[in-house]
Amino acid sequence: MSGPATVPRRLGVVTIGQTPRPDLHAVFAAAAPGVDVAVDGALDTCGPGELTALATDGPYPLLVRLADGSTREVPRDRLVPYVVQAAGRLAAGGATLVVLACAGEFPALACPVPVVVPGRVVPAALRRLAEGRRLGIVTPNAAQRPFADAKWRADGFAVSVTHAAPGRPAELAAAAARLRDAAAELVLLDCMGHDEASRAAMANLSGLPTLAVQGLVADLAGALV
Repeated sequence: MSGPATVPRRLGVVTIGQTPRPDLHAVFAAAAPGVDVAVDGALDTCGPGELTALATDGPYPLLVRLADGSTREVPRDRLVPYVVQAAGRLAAGGATLVVLACAGEFPALACPVPVVVPGRVVPAALRRLAEGRRLGIVTPNAAQRPFADAKWRADGFAVSVTHAAPGRPAELAAAAARLRDAAAELVLLDCMGHDEASRAAMANLSGLPTLAVQGLVADLAGALV
């Protein structure tokens, strides 16, 4: 007689844009074998009119990817309530851990289960590794650069900040050149959209040791879940 069926653990991932995001599902599933990975989009419930209203000028614009593959810039504070709702949906669906798939600076997010916020955990993980070294930060959009610069300096790092959107090789090459000129010693792709291929390309282009937030956070989540 067989015993009761084992219910797989579930890891929730919130993208600040819309689903589908097979790229995020793949990297988190690889980091957490045997775990059910669910990806929810903070803006999945938004129609075209609501999206247009959200994507207007405001402080701290974050680059979000929509379901059709296009991108828009949406101020962070307008995204927070949608992110909280998506995290709640994942928790209600059985997730025991939720990851925010954005490296920007976010406040604590109310949720019934623990939430991994990359903008808080990654600096802590890099503190000793980058100690005494200039850190090159690559944000996804130019408008985010001053916010990233202020955040990383407040976290105690010596930084040079530039930008390159995921999926734009020319921007990545230009960012690599700028960081070489700025005498960066270690590069961080500070955007959850930059995958392992982007990390390898930046390392090759810059000639510098390179880390990607996506891989760091996926490995952490896999260990925690």
